[in-house]
Amino acid sequence: MDRDIGVLITGAGGAGTIEMIRSLRQLGRYRVIAVDASPYAAGLGLADRGYIIPAAVEPSFPGVLGRIIAEEEPHCIVPLVDEEIPVVYAMVGALPPPRPLVVAPASWFCRVALDKWATSGILGRAGIPTPRAWLASQAERCSFPAVIKPRDGRGSRELAYLSGPDDLVSYLARASRGAESYIVQKYVAGREYTVSVVVGLGGPTLAVVPKEVIVKRGITHVGVTRVVPDIDRLCRQIQDRLQANGPFNVQLIIADDGTPTVIEINPRYSTTVALTIAAGINEVDVVIRHALGEPIGPLAFQPNLMMVRYPTQMYVPESEWPPPTVTQWGVAVEQGAHQG
Repeated sequence: MDRDIGVLITGAGGAGTIEMIRSLRQLGRYRVIAVDASPYAAGLGLADRGYIIPAAVEPSFPGVLGRIIAEEEPHCIVPLVDEEIPVVYAMVGALPPPRPLVVAPASWFCRVALDKWATSGILGRAGIPTPRAWLASQAERCSFPAVIKPRDGRGSRELAYLSGPDDLVSYLARASRGAESYIVQKYVAGREYTVSVVVGLGGPTLAVVPKEVIVKRGITHVGVTRVVPDIDRLCRQIQDRLQANGPFNVQLIIADDGTPTVIEINPRYSTTVALTIAAGINEVDVVIRHALGEPIGPLAFQPNLMMVRYPTQMYVPESEWPPPTVTQWGVAVEQGAHQG
């Protein structure tokens, strides 16, 4: 089958991105273009085309990504790095039609979800259960035990548990930013879940796949798909009430009484996309096919499927990396990434 649908995927070195690239290429209909700031991102070598690009925070990022879009003309862009999502939306919005589809929630929803303080507020106003929260600058209002983390953080970076006010004072004394950059959430005991909410661009909800987190070290290392009607209902409510209108990831806690409480939302596919794919729902392919007007039948996933994540390796002669399919900043790399 011809690879006639171009899909540009960012974050090619991510834990879930590699399986995403593999699965789309195995379907035979997709031409996958992968980009990453690291010259050693393995996904670059697994895609049809790879590009080493600046980090999203660098001023040159929009221009380089824009040149790649102009050259490759992808039908879809799947941003998987938080900092890139607003930039990608701004770039695509400035392009003349036909523009590539951004496979993510609506732009406004992404902006809210990337700020955990804003997320807490909008969930509360929508009647979605979420822990009581404060800015760390409102230390006198906080109650404990609690959890503190950056408003814009991901992968459990800088997350800490606070047993009382002294812990908060100590944390902020070591913090790299001001107290207003951190959110404190009331601690919720229970089992953690990461949930794929598979929503078509513009709606509707196509599937909800809850995955219980068994082992987590920054990202989920061991997870199990579960059928949990209360989680399914709650995640559908998020789409119905907030109109995310694109695929997103919900992190929540099931308390001992069975009540689900939303901790945060990621406006993108999570690293556990690999488990969702293995369980029978390729959530990237499904959303793209829906956006292209193809009929999507009933979707079902395999429950109680366990993912045990482990590292693996690629072996290539040093002189052959990056492979000839990989370009650095729009210029072919001929003599190894270490010289780039």
